[in-house]
Amino acid sequence: MIENIAKEEKKSKILDAAYSVFVGKGYSDTTMDDIVKESKMSKGAIYHYYSSKKDLFLSLIDHWETYSFPDFYAKGDRDKNASEILMDLSDIVLNVFNKRKHVFLAEVEFWALSNKDDDVKQKSRLLYNKLLYLFELILKKGIRQKEFDDMDTKVVAMTILTSLQGINWFCLYEDTEVTAENYIKTSMGLLIKSLKRR
Repeated sequence: MIENIAKEEKKSKILDAAYSVFVGKGYSDTTMDDIVKESKMSKGAIYHYYSSKKDLFLSLIDHWETYSFPDFYAKGDRDKNASEILMDLSDIVLNVFNKRKHVFLAEVEFWALSNKDDDVKQKSRLLYNKLLYLFELILKKGIRQKEFDDMDTKVVAMTILTSLQGINWFCLYEDTEVTAENYIKTSMGLLIKSLKRR
């Protein structure tokens, strides 16, 4: 048991270091030596867990999901209606943006590499399909409870996802007249308003 915890801590340390380097230098300019230096671990220790830079990058996609949205996955939210859950989700995204902006910069790097590498594309698609499925569950709850009008939940789930991904704009361009908080709260508020049963 203790051995497993130590193993997970080491892997997490490597992945956190890899995040920092990949975001700062981009995938193509990153070397395993950069990750060794950032993690303060030996090259042998890193290769013990990850066979290559690509293997490490693919593992980052899974790490990104649980690192970015642990609160969202852990929430019971049985007592909340769909609108409240969606607003909670926007709060979680804002919290991650404010505390760990590099998470969203990493997503931009995933996008860039997805266009060039089928393995990264497939891994990213699995992640996004999981998020879309969760959004659909929230929307279906709203329909079931007669809070929302009937809709194509797949299309609206994609709308939620792309709206939330707009936070990446604020990672790249910080000197805008609109704040990230204003953007997320307004876009989610407008979306919820459009879904409400009339």
